[in-house]
Amino acid sequence: MLLKDIKIYPCFWETPPSEEKMARKRQYLKESGTFQSDIIVNSENYLIDGFTSYLLAMECGLEKMPVRHGERQVIKACHKPGGRLYSWELPPHLTDQVFVGDQAFVCTQWGVRCVTVAAIEE
Repeated sequence: MLLKDIKIYPCFWETPPSEEKMARKRQYLKESGTFQSDIIVNSENYLIDGFTSYLLAMECGLEKMPVRHGERQVIKACHKPGGRLYSWELPPHLTDQVFVGDQAFVCTQWGVRCVTVAAIEE
């Protein structure tokens, strides 16, 4: 796919990868000759994963890159009613299977916890 045809959501530009992460990705590319992660776009050609590979391809002056097509969903959920919202990406087999109001078990830094889904984002 032509890189110029890949659309980028604003959230990717708002939180760019750190220079340390980009340096690791550059080193991997230099040593292996391949990008560490695939570029994944949705049905509307919006990038949903592989932003660092996209940036490196642009940096290298590439015009085309192989891409994979896929869908991603992220749940926004809280531990208690009215609490702070946290985000978790759904594994592919749960895409379109979780709904607002559902309770879900998620992995946190404090172990597995139950949360209530407040929103689902594509």
